[in-house]
Amino acid sequence: MKNIGLVLLLSSAIIYSSTLISTSIYSQVIAQEGIGWDSQFDFFGIAFREVGIIPIIIAVLLAIVGLILVIRSKD
Repeated sequence: MKNIGLVLLLSSAIIYSSTLISTSIYSQVIAQEGIGWDSQFDFFGIAFREVGIIPIIIAVLLAIVGLILVIRSKD
């Protein structure tokens, strides 16, 4: 079970980092083209809304389940 928990933690880190990287790249596109500017959010906030929050939710859930599996393993 410890190995499965570690795989889930690694998957969580990959999903989270890829979401942040894609959001930062897309925020540069928004800044260059000047589309979708909202004074309430910055470029990164707008790009984050466009990319979506679902990958972050999946990453957090995988991390929680992975931590639980690693902590409960008796190896």
